[in-house]
Formats: sequence, structure tokens, C-alpha cells
Amino acid sequence: MTDSSKDIVRRFLSAAQQGDMATVASLLHPEAKVIEADSLPFGGVVSGFEGFTRLVRRVFTTFANTAVTVDEYIADGDTVVVLATMTGQSKVSGEAFSMPISEIWRLREGLITEIKPFYHDTQKINALAAGTVASG
Repeated sequence: MTDSSKDIVRRFLSAAQQGDMATVASLLHPEAKVIEADSLPFGGVVSGFEGFTRLVRRVFTTFANTAVTVDEYIADGDTVVVLATMTGQSKVSGEAFSMPISEIWRLREGLITEIKPFYHDTQKINALAAGTVASG
């Protein structure tokens, strides 16, 4: 019996959180893409394991005390939606934040091929990174 897409994403995220990069690499397709909104301080598209690890380092060092807590996994075939909460603190202003995020994960033949994160308030993410106050 093979793992479901939800099980694979869950294993991937657990391994990433524990620093088990061998498992992370084994579940990520060699040409996997992570697509962040271009407007973010860490925006753009990265590919493969090296691109993924660079991006994660960048996201988690843009802020202080950054953490992501998964609230729910929703799966349909080779697509998994991860609903989560991102917390952290602006390195510039010290302002703490807690924000809902969602991610669309696509898999093919048991490997993760694409991750597309969506932040509830990208303007606030940019303001926190810059140490400015977001309007609204």
C-alpha cells in the first residue's frame, strides 16, 4: 500500500521541522517548484531541493521567532491544501504577528512537484519585513 498524498505532505513537513533533510529530499521531486508571490520579500519561483532549502532559510530568517503550525490538511487525489498559522516577529520593529496561510501542494507519483503558499495579508508581511506599519 502506498502513502496517500496527505501522508506524504505530512511526512515532508514533519521531516523539515525535525531537520531531517534526507527525508525532505527523498519526497521532493528533483524539479519541484515553490512559487511565492513576486511582491513578497522572498518572492519568486525556486526549483529543486537546493532552491527549496534556500527559500525556507530566507522565509524563516526574514522575521524573528518564525514558526508555522499546521491546522488542517485537505486532500483530493494528488492535490493537498495545507491550512496553517504563521507566527513571528518583525526584526526591525519588534511587532509580533500571527497570520493564516494556506498552501497548495501538488504531487506526482508520490513526489512533491509544486508548493504554492498564500498569505492572508501580503501587505502586512511586507510591512513587517520592512519595519513599517501596514495600512488597514
